[in-house]
Amino acid sequence: MTNETVVTTTGLTDDDLRQLLLAVGLDAATAVPESYQRSFTDLDLDSLARVEIASRIQDQFGVEIEPDLTAEATPAGIRDLVNDRLAGRA
Repeated sequence: MTNETVVTTTGLTDDDLRQLLLAVGLDAATAVPESYQRSFTDLDLDSLARVEIASRIQDQFGVEIEPDLTAEATPAGIRDLVNDRLAGRA
């Protein structure tokens, strides 16, 4: 068994964001697109949750974002950053 990174061609979607947020403990009622403009602090997601999100994004998309995943960052901003990096724009 190899430890390969799987990179999708579609990028990080809103559905992917929802799954990431649910996986780190955000409740289903809050893990909706309307909340993706709120900061991780406003969503009550601590540094451990952010590290877990960064790790999962690294594993799934091969994109390193941990230094950019601050308390003030938003899920939408992270989605855009990942997609820009996948497209070679960042």
